[in-house]
Amino acid sequence: MSEAEISIKLEFLGLGSLDAVIIRHVSPLSADAILDRLPMVLRGRFNFGSKQYWTLMNVGIRKGANLKAVRNFERGDIIYNPKSDEIIIILENIEMPNKMNKIGKILSDLSLFDKARNGLNCKITK
Repeated sequence: MSEAEISIKLEFLGLGSLDAVIIRHVSPLSADAILDRLPMVLRGRFNFGSKQYWTLMNVGIRKGANLKAVRNFERGDIIYNPKSDEIIIILENIEMPNKMNKIGKILSDLSLFDKARNGLNCKITK
């Protein structure tokens, strides 16, 4: 691990945890703002209609899109949406409606989300 990749843990209360990294050089302002707020506990939910991504709302940083913001994401990506101030974990390859900042990657198996339900608390720590 280098200074460009910071290890984090996402603990889903009652289900288990996932290992991940925040990749600072891809979206430095958003990534650093999130890292400065850790640890934090956020309530999560699936997107409406399907289980393509898991969203953790009301992060409280409101950092805008950067030059590297994109619409297409791969399974396991962690992204930040500045328009709605939420962290999103991508569960299926997807094209999002607007450009968002990729901030990291899940390193663990995503099968934990098979048991997740809307309203589940997630604690994010370094």
